[in-house]
Order: sequence, then C-alpha cells, then structure tokens
Amino acid sequence: MFITSAMAQAVSQPEAQEAVASFSGMRTFVQLALIFVIFYLFLIRPQQKQAKEHEKMLNSIEKGTQVVVGGLIGKVVEISNDQEVLVEISTGVQVKVLRPYISQVIREIDIIEDSSKRKSEKE
Repeated sequence: MFITSAMAQAVSQPEAQEAVASFSGMRTFVQLALIFVIFYLFLIRPQQKQAKEHEKMLNSIEKGTQVVVGGLIGKVVEISNDQEVLVEISTGVQVKVLRPYISQVIREIDIIEDSSKRKSEKE
C-alpha cells in the first residue's frame, strides 16, 4: 500500500511514533518466540529423546549381557544394585561399573552382522 500525502499529514507525530513502537515490541516478541521454538525442536527435544533411549537401554541390562564401558567390551556377571554392575572384561578380571557409564549394549544380532560383513569384505 502506498501512503498518500493526505494520509501522512492526517497522522500526527506522537501517534506515528506510538504505532512504530508497538509494532517493534511485537516484532521482538515474535523473534524471541521463534528462536525458542527452533532451540526446542533442534536441541532440547532430540537430547531428551536420546536420554530416554539411554535410560531404557540401561534398564534392559541383565546378567550375561555384553556391554561397552569406556571402550572396553565385557559381559555382565552380576547386578549388585540399581547403580552398580559387575562386568567381566577378561577371564578372571571383573570390574565394578556404575550403570550410567555403560555406553552401549551389544546384542548377539550385532555381533553376527559384523562378522558376516567382515567375511564378505575379505572375499
């Protein structure tokens, strides 16, 4: 829309400044809301989802499960309590590990798939 000179003269100076100030405040609010939505969608939500999956994985650990702890692969020998797990990393070498520090649970299917990939790469 074009503002004609008659319309521009009809609006007094204080009213024009007030209209611009109210538009500026609303614009700032919309920008802040948009930034919050973007942060939620791209940072907060995926992190919460990953934390839930890790918690679910930690709760599924039972005796005999193979786990990765700090780069070491071991087998769960005993579950002491909610927070401690006894992991055997070599024959006769057992280590107490805090449950939250277990980074991954290795399933038998993963081991079979890895070995079949290695065989096909060698051929």
